Amino acid sequence: MEPYLTREGESLALYGLPDVVKIIGLEGPLARQLADLTLHQADLHFADDCLDAINLVPADPPTIREGLWRSAIVHVMKCFGSSASRSSLPEKKILKGHPPEATMAFEYFKNLRHKFIVHDENAWSQALPCAGINDGTKDQKVEGIICLGLIGQTLEQPNYANLKLLIRTSLMWTGSQFDLIRSQIKINLEKSSYEDLIQRDSPTYRAPEWHEVATKRKSL
Repeated sequence: MEPYLTREGESLALYGLPDVVKIIGLEGPLARQLADLTLHQADLHFADDCLDAINLVPADPPTIREGLWRSAIVHVMKCFGSSASRSSLPEKKILKGHPPEATMAFEYFKNLRHKFIVHDENAWSQALPCAGINDGTKDQKVEGIICLGLIGQTLEQPNYANLKLLIRTSLMWTGSQFDLIRSQIKINLEKSSYEDLIQRDSPTYRAPEWHEVATKRKSL
């Protein structure tokens, strides 16, 4: 079992490493990369769970499935977009060695996220304003003003399969990078004395408050 750290009340608990007597915090570029990869994996796993959940809910009403589908797309593409607090995943490295169709699928989901789901720019959303005109025998020629909203459907089996594959491929890449960086951090720490290591501060966690919602988080 992989060791993992979890929050228990106001403290942190480590599982899977029974000989550990103290947890120390990490800082610096490698620690930031490790943190970024962890958050990317959390988003990718969430997106994967959303796709799995689509098959567990009824098709009618369609809102639940559509909500899960859009949420999956948003969380996957969140990993590849620009962020003030997290480095983005490199799609070219992740998709290297895959057929051109993989890049086409990636661009499709990126545009779907940017120009339809989060922002309304492309033809997947349309509205048709109309006026109903009568036969001219009335004083008023216009019977009513109506507008038809049309939303393009993207939750189809090929798109589902492509997004699932993109998630799996991204998880494999982030997992391998996580292992490489973790190994390098361990090598660097082993160069320090035991006295230096044991005296380092333990990591702390403080739950964010409502007024921090617009504030960039502190970097490691």
